[in-house]
Amino acid sequence: RRRMSVLDRITVVPFEKTNYIDEDTTKSMIFIHHTASSANPFSVVDWWKSTPERVATSFVIGGNPGTSTKWKDGDIIQCFGSSKWAYHLGVTAKHLQIGGTKALSGPELNRRSIGIEICSWGQLTKTDKGFAAYNGIIVPDAQVCTLSVPFKGFKYYQKYTVAQLDTTFQLLRYLGEKWQIPVVYKGDRIFDLCPECAQGEPGIWTHVSCRSDKFDCFPQPELITMLKAL
Repeated sequence: RRRMSVLDRITVVPFEKTNYIDEDTTKSMIFIHHTASSANPFSVVDWWKSTPERVATSFVIGGNPGTSTKWKDGDIIQCFGSSKWAYHLGVTAKHLQIGGTKALSGPELNRRSIGIEICSWGQLTKTDKGFAAYNGIIVPDAQVCTLSVPFKGFKYYQKYTVAQLDTTFQLLRYLGEKWQIPVVYKGDRIFDLCPECAQGEPGIWTHVSCRSDKFDCFPQPELITMLKAL
């Protein structure tokens, strides 16, 4: 029996060409994001489709579906091929100043990178009702990661699930091999603004590597363990 591939976990939800840039580009960077949304990957894709801006990533990884049968924890939705691109980083010249004279332009950083979104509410605040996301949604205690050192001013975040991390691991390995991108853990610098990111250093980064106003991805210990295992 054929071993299940990460490609078997992909459901393609094709974008209109107005939702991304239909241009083949050579990839050298992968950015991991989280959605700051519910576990539903289809909702993320529907939102991107509804907006005029070409903001999206190739891949969205669903979270714990609860009672829904539309997707499974760790399933991947693919919006467009990994050779194409969209404005998933939202970087301006000001964001990229940290790279100095060697910094790439915003469009070029988007053009040469692949984006992976993990469905997660992200940072949480402890309230009388429980752990609340930025919009008041309460996240079950079992899904909360408590950091020993606060990240971006927050001690609590919604965990990336075991299935999400496993899928991300497989997807990173697949994309690294496909595009000859080095998939080695760059260390904790990927969880902070990094000049080398703005300069286009090949490899795996997070959204916070190029934007100080973002929270994705946060240094969940299991995420770091997964990246070190690549």
